[in-house]
Amino acid sequence: MPIISKITAAKKKKGRFHIYLKREEGEEYAFSVSEDLLVNEHLLKGKELSEEDIERLKEKDDVDKAMQKALNYLSYRMRSEGEITRYLRDQELTEEDIANIIDRLRELQFIDDIRFAEAFVRTKRDTAKKGPLLIEQELYQKGVSQHHIDRAMKEYPEETQLDHAIKMVEKKQSSYKKEGAKKKQQKLMQFVIQRGYPQSVASKAVAEAELETDPEAEWEGLVKHAEKAWRKHVKKDAWERDQKVKQYLFTRGFTAELIDRWFELKKEEG
Repeated sequence: MPIISKITAAKKKKGRFHIYLKREEGEEYAFSVSEDLLVNEHLLKGKELSEEDIERLKEKDDVDKAMQKALNYLSYRMRSEGEITRYLRDQELTEEDIANIIDRLRELQFIDDIRFAEAFVRTKRDTAKKGPLLIEQELYQKGVSQHHIDRAMKEYPEETQLDHAIKMVEKKQSSYKKEGAKKKQQKLMQFVIQRGYPQSVASKAVAEAELETDPEAEWEGLVKHAEKAWRKHVKKDAWERDQKVKQYLFTRGFTAELIDRWFELKKEEG
């Protein structure tokens, strides 16, 4: 049976030890272990190891190394249990070993999906100003359960959502200054919804935001769209042409008053 003939500390990796075995054919390097495994398994010079013992120690060391990698992975930021599980699967561990590591990390309080989800919501709420629907989706993708997600989302009440959405609308409105009033509101609503806010919150935000009016820019926008539609339908008979242009301008959110004004000016041009 192989006997431990020598144990040396690894030079490049602190806390690692090389195990050498004496066999019939002579001494050879066999495997390495962590300091914890060395102590817990009472590995000393002169101890006999069966081939089964050697394989078992190697497997335990693989798990131990995976645990250290998991702790390093957690050192950069908080992680969900799902993220850690996927990371450990990439290390090609058995499901049993993964479950044992997850249990140990829970015991050490290195992973806690409630704490993780609540912190994640606060961060996305305060820094990225993302809407609740996007945040929920991201948590789901990270493997957080719906129960934990629902609990964490209490960190993002509707009043806060509305406050963020209103500020978003007021900041974004200048991008649509050449649109008709209705079209401008539609685009602002769509913008807020795309940022992950519910339609109800987006609608309230547009209604409650202080929207600036820029008559000059709106008129400039109408003229641009009207001329484009006119050129497209110029070969139609007058009534059909006018109806097509008016219909197009209505879909762009311009008021009937502005549309009639443009047609009057167009008639004056001859």
